[in-house]
Amino acid sequence: MDTTLLLLTTLGFVCGVTTGLVPGIHVNTAAPLAASLAALIDAPALGAAVFVCALSITHTFIDFLPATLLGVPDAETALAVLPAHRMMREGRGMEAIRLSGIASLFAVVVIVSSVPLVMAALSRLYPFIRYATPLLLVWCSLLTVIVHHTWKTRVCAASVFALSGAYGCIVLGSPWFGSDPLFPIFSGFFGISTLLVSLGTTSRIPEQDRDATMLLPRHAIVSSCARGTIAGSLVATLPGVGASQAAVIAQLFGQGAGSARSFIATCCSINTANALFALLVLFQFDKARNGALVQVQELLGSLTHHEMCILIATMVCAAGAAFAALHALASPLLAYATRIDYAKLSITGIVIQVLAIATLAGYRGLLMCAVAASIGMLPPLMGVHRTTLMAFLLVPVLSFTI
Repeated sequence: MDTTLLLLTTLGFVCGVTTGLVPGIHVNTAAPLAASLAALIDAPALGAAVFVCALSITHTFIDFLPATLLGVPDAETALAVLPAHRMMREGRGMEAIRLSGIASLFAVVVIVSSVPLVMAALSRLYPFIRYATPLLLVWCSLLTVIVHHTWKTRVCAASVFALSGAYGCIVLGSPWFGSDPLFPIFSGFFGISTLLVSLGTTSRIPEQDRDATMLLPRHAIVSSCARGTIAGSLVATLPGVGASQAAVIAQLFGQGAGSARSFIATCCSINTANALFALLVLFQFDKARNGALVQVQELLGSLTHHEMCILIATMVCAAGAAFAALHALASPLLAYATRIDYAKLSITGIVIQVLAIATLAGYRGLLMCAVAASIGMLPPLMGVHRTTLMAFLLVPVLSFTI
């Protein structure tokens, strides 16, 4: 990469660290901001794509920090929050953060080292994937509901699923809401709603043990990360299915190792694997599976082999830097964790997102976000998984494919 691309990779990394640390900011909401910033500094199309990719992969490493410390996840870290907080209550927050970094880096190493094999497999599997997508989406939709353990929570999950699905059909089926409603919608679903719920907490984080020795056996770490990498890669090929659904699927194959540590490793490897593997899907099928790659596709159109290699190199460099940054940031943040004022931090996060939505999407974006935030508060209040909110994408996709 030339000097310009290296500088934009560095800038993307810095912005990814920033967005990852801001509670409630989802990578799908950060990607349009990154593309706008790249345009503002008059970056070339490939440079802007490099900037977006560096930001997106860095975000997947860093966003575990606010999820662990503050209980403020985005869509990908939502399912890992409870086990992470369980470890925080045990004073093992540093171990949880270190484990998340190892899991994310594992996914990067495995996928990048197997790119030739993956590309050959994708070309052969695409006809099957295209044929089986409706059935797989129905299966994922059912899993989102039946994974709950009681009939009461299943009914609640089905209700939230139906409500968010209906909202998706309304928003995505009408030009009135604009061509890119995902920024305000995901801010409402996974950002502002979570921050509003967290305003009522007065809990304090206990003093944390500085010893980050892994208490999960090495073979269990590898199996959990491998399970997450495979699940994250598979769902990256499916429209409307994201890391949260992959976590639900991976749970079904990992009940024997269902400890908090194992689940954290699985979820974090899913998050990063999904972000990286989606780039290969974009190159092979010309299909963008997340908000960051939608921006890349708009910038570059169909990827060439040369552009794909540059973007993969960018994500590998950014991932290595993000792994180091995660550990560098964890120590001081844990040191001051017991002094965090939850209410002020939550209000700051809400204000930042509202201003960004008003700037980029206007009053319609604010309206969409308000409705999405209202729906997004239902899962934690009803005791169901936030994966049910992904019906916003699943139901419209199903109505189109079936």
